[in-house]
Amino acid sequence: MANDEKQKRVNELRNERLRLRKKRRRIKVAMTFIFFMILIVAGIWGGITMMHKIEENSPENNTINVTKPSMILSADFDIQTPPKEVTLTVIGDVMMHEWQIERSYDKETDSFDVSDSFVYVEKYLSHADYTIANLETTLPGRNNGAMKDVLGYSGYPMFAAPECLADTLQDIGIDFLQTANNHSLDSWEDGIYATIDYLDSIGFEHTGTFKTKEDNDKQCIIEINGITFGFVAYTYGTNGLPVPSERPWCINTLETYRDDKLEEMYQKVRDLDAAGVDFVCPLIHFGTEYTEVPDSWQEMVVDGLFDAGADVIFGGHPHVVEPIDVRTITNPDGSTRTGYVVYSYGNFISSQRYDGVNKDLGMITDFTFKKEYVDNEAVNSVTDIKVYPTYVYWTDSTIGVVPVLEAYNNQDAFSFLSDYDWQRINYAKEHVIEVVTAKGSFDYNQEGDYFTITPK
Repeated sequence: MANDEKQKRVNELRNERLRLRKKRRRIKVAMTFIFFMILIVAGIWGGITMMHKIEENSPENNTINVTKPSMILSADFDIQTPPKEVTLTVIGDVMMHEWQIERSYDKETDSFDVSDSFVYVEKYLSHADYTIANLETTLPGRNNGAMKDVLGYSGYPMFAAPECLADTLQDIGIDFLQTANNHSLDSWEDGIYATIDYLDSIGFEHTGTFKTKEDNDKQCIIEINGITFGFVAYTYGTNGLPVPSERPWCINTLETYRDDKLEEMYQKVRDLDAAGVDFVCPLIHFGTEYTEVPDSWQEMVVDGLFDAGADVIFGGHPHVVEPIDVRTITNPDGSTRTGYVVYSYGNFISSQRYDGVNKDLGMITDFTFKKEYVDNEAVNSVTDIKVYPTYVYWTDSTIGVVPVLEAYNNQDAFSFLSDYDWQRINYAKEHVIEVVTAKGSFDYNQEGDYFTITPK
């Protein structure tokens, strides 16, 4: 074969191979395209098949109906605010005569300590939500009182006690002091201000005496556990000691029941009631000393306080226990409410001993106040009253207070008491509750270390 023919044949074979390569390439591309198309179609078909299966297996054709909730209004429900409760503990006159001052004195340190007097009653004062006492002495500072005859302080008739008395009262659980009483001016006007300054310096709340007219004009409203209490404190007088004419606002006194002063007190009660406090609780120092029956002045003042809007009245001054009473009071709009009055708590601590008059007996009370809501209206009430009789004992080192029923029920724990003390305790456990319920308004029942009293 000639060279030209060979070359021609080679070229033909080369061209044929090129055509075959191009054909295979086209076939490969086509096959790839077809493969991917099959995958896509299979995927779509599978998805459709799956959806059909889901529909076939779903209840009610697996149609999910989503309903948008309508707006829920508070009016659709009877939403009630939870009830609130407060236990208010109140005690009587806190006094410090010369025998107490002398026993509290430590010669080595030239200091005073009265804490031993309250060891056995502290738990009854600290368990409540709020505790109130009547401070029937002044705290002018050592050698600053009107008299300085007992280690720089003084007892009756012009009381001036060591400041540690206030510290101890606070330590044992007392939260609030009434400072308006017939001994408020015993260390003169400066003694009022010194007492206020000391109480303020230790954060002790109080009312009844004031440093400025602005302080006197302020309403004393205290909120405890969501319940508001309005307090106003007055004394019938100041033992004839003149109230400073330029500063009559330094003490709330009725000036022996003057009409204008009574109206002043009633107006303060009305103002507290108008302010919307839950309970208006006057603290009133009144009555006849050493009598266990309220006098006509007390009855008149109590009637006026209830008419003005008082709910619970806490009284003192007679130095003996007087009754607790309950009243149904008609409001100006014709509705009625229930009011309570404790005429006198007696002495809580003093050096006054029994001499035919029960000056060594007193009581602690627990009042439980409740605020609940009925049809979204607040309803306030006193739901529980407890009475703990107390007795003041003497030893060579201490003049102190014991809870009568606890001592009687646990005599081994009070073995330090004398035979005379036990005679008084046996008497007190019956006598105090008899006096408390003498008005005939309450039934009573002993429950361990206290009495419960319930309106009849």
